[in-house]
Amino acid sequence: MTPKRGLFLVNLGSPDSPSVPHVRRYLDQFLNDPYVIDIPWVFRKLLVNGIILNTRPKKSAHAYSKIWTEQGSPLLTHSRELTKKVSEKLTGIPVVLGMRYGNPSIDQGLQQFKDQGITDLKIIPLYPQLAYASTESVRAEILRVLEKMNYQPRLEWVNDFYDHPRFIGAVAAKIKPVWEQKKPDALLLTYHGIPERHLTKPELKNEGCLVGNTCCDTITDKNRNCYRAQCYATSRALTQALGLQPHQVITSFQSRLGRTPWIKPYTDFVLKDLPVKGVKRLIAASPSFVADCLETLEEINMTYRESFLEGGGADFEYVECVNSSDEFVNTIATL
Repeated sequence: MTPKRGLFLVNLGSPDSPSVPHVRRYLDQFLNDPYVIDIPWVFRKLLVNGIILNTRPKKSAHAYSKIWTEQGSPLLTHSRELTKKVSEKLTGIPVVLGMRYGNPSIDQGLQQFKDQGITDLKIIPLYPQLAYASTESVRAEILRVLEKMNYQPRLEWVNDFYDHPRFIGAVAAKIKPVWEQKKPDALLLTYHGIPERHLTKPELKNEGCLVGNTCCDTITDKNRNCYRAQCYATSRALTQALGLQPHQVITSFQSRLGRTPWIKPYTDFVLKDLPVKGVKRLIAASPSFVADCLETLEEINMTYRESFLEGGGADFEYVECVNSSDEFVNTIATL
């Protein structure tokens, strides 16, 4: 029997609208994921349902309203366009989009493959760097849904693509014209942060994480699945692709939640120090996201821009994500 192949692209997701009820429902699903807030179930419920969902939805809804477009969520719009373009490139192979939280759901996507009789399924979580709270959460949810559906296609996973030449080329193609036009003092590469404890999860099989200041300087067999090490590897690859010097590129981590230690350096702290150090003209990009979303459009391009300029910076330019650019479509098709 000839195998029927399919490609499943999975991204994080977003609420159905920027209304408080829709944002609350989205956050309920997102924050109650044990891969995101990895504490015992009872304490997670008390924290999320007893505290966070009583305060955060209104604030988050306001933030979403500032980036919402006529087409809806930017993340969903870009992800759908990417799926469409990849489908056109991979003739004869069904390409389906699913969101880990919200719609279209992973359940809906897998049902489409089952209905089409797909026997060989390739899965690409749209996260360049592997992380417990993102990549591993997608894996666990897909396996859970497949078991519930009694559907057993052969699975092939793309765990990461943080240093894939085509991905690096796609990101560099976005940054280069902005760098040449603006001629900034530095390039800030700000990645989504994660709790430090996620780096040492046994299932990721990392060794030596958070030991000393050089553990992320190279990728080795011991830290191959380390999110922080992969982020720094992306930064090094982009530095080389753009023909920049290491001192011209700054790596940092954003979007902290809670009081536990997250991976450092923190982007908001870095931005406060840069004008003092003479960096007045800055461009910023976030290679941990492939589609523009709340964290890039509101947090980086609005909040961080304001913070940098108020702190003495003279110019701040945000570089959009790869979204559905031809270079990134080719990246996914190649993967």
